[in-house]
Amino acid sequence: MRTILTLCSLPLLGCATILAQGYAELDINDVRARFYANGRISKDTVQGDAHFEVPQGSGVSALRTGGIWISGTTADGQLRLSKIMNDDLATMDLRPGPLTNDGMATTTLQTSMDHDHVWSVTRSEILMHRAYFNCLSDPNCDVSIAFPGGYTIPQSILDWPAMGPGPGYDLHLAPFLDHDNDGLYEPFAGDAPCILGDQALFSVFNDHIDTPQGHIPLGIEVKAMPFAYNSAGSAMDATVLVHYHVINRSTSTYSNVRFGMFNDFDLGCSDNDFIGSDPARNLVYVYNWVDVDAGCNGVMGYGEQPPAFGMFLLKGPLLDATGTDDLPNDLLPNWNGVGFGDAIPDNERSGVTRMMYFVREGPSAITDPVSAVHFHNYLHGKWKDGRPLTYGGNGYSVDPNAVEAAFAFPGGDDPVGAGTGGVVQPAWLETSPTPATPDRRSVMSMGDFTLEPGEHLDMFFAYVHARAAEGGASASVEALKARVDSVRSFANTLPIWLNMEDEFPVQCINSATVGIEQPDGNSTLLLAPVPARDLIRLQATDAMAGAWLRLCDATGRVVSELRLTSGVNEIAISGLAPGIYSATVITARTRYSGRFVKQ
Repeated sequence: MRTILTLCSLPLLGCATILAQGYAELDINDVRARFYANGRISKDTVQGDAHFEVPQGSGVSALRTGGIWISGTTADGQLRLSKIMNDDLATMDLRPGPLTNDGMATTTLQTSMDHDHVWSVTRSEILMHRAYFNCLSDPNCDVSIAFPGGYTIPQSILDWPAMGPGPGYDLHLAPFLDHDNDGLYEPFAGDAPCILGDQALFSVFNDHIDTPQGHIPLGIEVKAMPFAYNSAGSAMDATVLVHYHVINRSTSTYSNVRFGMFNDFDLGCSDNDFIGSDPARNLVYVYNWVDVDAGCNGVMGYGEQPPAFGMFLLKGPLLDATGTDDLPNDLLPNWNGVGFGDAIPDNERSGVTRMMYFVREGPSAITDPVSAVHFHNYLHGKWKDGRPLTYGGNGYSVDPNAVEAAFAFPGGDDPVGAGTGGVVQPAWLETSPTPATPDRRSVMSMGDFTLEPGEHLDMFFAYVHARAAEGGASASVEALKARVDSVRSFANTLPIWLNMEDEFPVQCINSATVGIEQPDGNSTLLLAPVPARDLIRLQATDAMAGAWLRLCDATGRVVSELRLTSGVNEIAISGLAPGIYSATVITARTRYSGRFVKQ
């Protein structure tokens, strides 16, 4: 983690525009990805270079800049916008820190400075911390045996920003496990961060300040938790997931709201990249138009057999309530959304409803946005001049009979014509190198929906990288789609669907305890005997049959895995060293956890 300190004596409205940005990096698996305190992904705010290195150690990045866009209109028709793009510090719409919860949606310079930071913690640190304090409270656990070298709380746990700044703000900020259930974050009493993944970051940012570009803010607060796994298979080793939680802290109701993810994909060299979309998978991706990605503009390329890289939506925002269960159909947002036709009213969530691209250089109507209207247009699948994206060619046409399109370059992955009003079209991909208009950028958006005062939006996304062994650049696209399917299958075993919309924490990682209160959706494994010497027994329910049991030592290292059968399962542990071990079983809807002591 790094924080650049900037001294300033100006009032908040002037000074916040030059706040420097703290950052931290996810580096637990084969990706090293940088996240900044104001929500920017990858791009160094001072040097301008990219920091989304995959594979880690290769020196090659796949993403120059990423971040959120959100726009909506007030009751009197005024446009509101907040976004991250390739701005310098003085023109960014988003700043570090939370907002007040009184409807004024304000903050102070000191609060922004205090939160100009991205916090990082690992699962192994949390498990060790929890195991130590559980041992202290367990009469059957000897601390001198379980922790012969003693225990020191790591700084990452001591510094976790669980509590809000003070009066006027929410009491709690970052999610945490409350060991003694007193509502306060006290690491020396056993409390610990609550995360998903083997490593997670946390930041909070807002759009309180009007920008020099004239964008009027919405008054939103955003909590972000990027996380990653290093022990869940090859697909997850090349994946970074991001949890965004947006709160409307203003007193305004916004309609026609679109939430978007902007990505300036630079797959090694930026001048030979094509953009594509897979609407059925809610995926936007980048790939090379050549089979050898040479370096350019002082940036390393991927060389022979270049990869593909993309972002896909795992969990979109809730759509407006209708009081009924909306039925599935082949139109947007029903086609690629979730919750349609499941007999549950008002749980429908948007899939990606627009996938737009634009370029660094080219005709002015299709280049980088400048005004709030430009950004709003791109979120709604329109060019800067208000013309809609059209099907075929480069997507820009003045022909009044051209077919309007929701998705740029979907190939054959819109088989029902959802993006063209239900009329199936031939496949559409970029087919010819266009060096006159290089360096594509993309924004995929969800909506429309209404955002009420105090309303929350809860969303999950994933960045995924794949490289085929042979077959050229196009083969890597197919490898990417297969990997997206694998990542989605894994992510659907996580408790991302179990929380209420106004809850950020979802469910914490395995707390490695028996008898400690678990969050909703987390159940206790009953393991016997305790202590155990040669084997432990587990009574698996029918719901657990076929799931994997994972055993970890006190550092979080996986020491054994096996697939469960319904009924009594016996697990040999004679080869394990004495100590405290955690056990986890994850099914589609529930995480089971427990612990045992090996003599």
